[in-house]
Amino acid sequence: MTTTTVLTSDMLPHKPSSKGSSSTEATLQSLYNRAARAFLHRDVTITFTLLSTAFALLPPPLAPSPDPLDVHRRKWDILRITLETTVFSSTPDIADLPQPLREFLLLSPQSFISTLHARSLALFTPSSRYRKPSSAFLPHQVLITLVASSIKIDCPSVGREMTEDWLSKRGQYDFVPSTGEPYHKVLELYCLHVLPRLGEWEYVKEFLSYENELSSDKERPSRLSMLTR
Repeated sequence: MTTTTVLTSDMLPHKPSSKGSSSTEATLQSLYNRAARAFLHRDVTITFTLLSTAFALLPPPLAPSPDPLDVHRRKWDILRITLETTVFSSTPDIADLPQPLREFLLLSPQSFISTLHARSLALFTPSSRYRKPSSAFLPHQVLITLVASSIKIDCPSVGREMTEDWLSKRGQYDFVPSTGEPYHKVLELYCLHVLPRLGEWEYVKEFLSYENELSSDKERPSRLSMLTR
């Protein structure tokens, strides 16, 4: 007899046992410490190998709710984006690079950042309910890393698209921080770095003049406050 399991709002997918989850977290943390050291020592091959090992243990979350591996997904994705952007923006010895990194060098800057963005959306979007990856689940720290990468390789227009997509979808899920400090940090990057590189100072002022959430927040960044005066 075949049994079909139907997911409902009060029936979440099976999660790994707490013992198994703790073991995975410990492994990921140990790997991360080694990968971070390798990256600081500019050892691209070892960093990439450790990244590949870690992401084999980091599938997307199953359900739209807090997940024990959330912090690890975020840290590892930021390291991965940083490594790849560093390689892409430098002039490495191609012969020494792992094949996936070599393939990145064949992309245009716009395609490179768009590929990284799409991959991050897929990593953080729950696999049980959502077919199309969404910025609603993207941690602001990862967005900021992606946008900073777009600036580093002179693609602020892609940075703008990513930011505006995130802004339009934020706040749909309470477990994904998108107000207060996270929102401030994204706006600061958007208004003080992305838009000015596109010559959009007038749009910055117009955007902030209609922005209600920031103007009512006593903890708003001082540099943005200066623009609203």
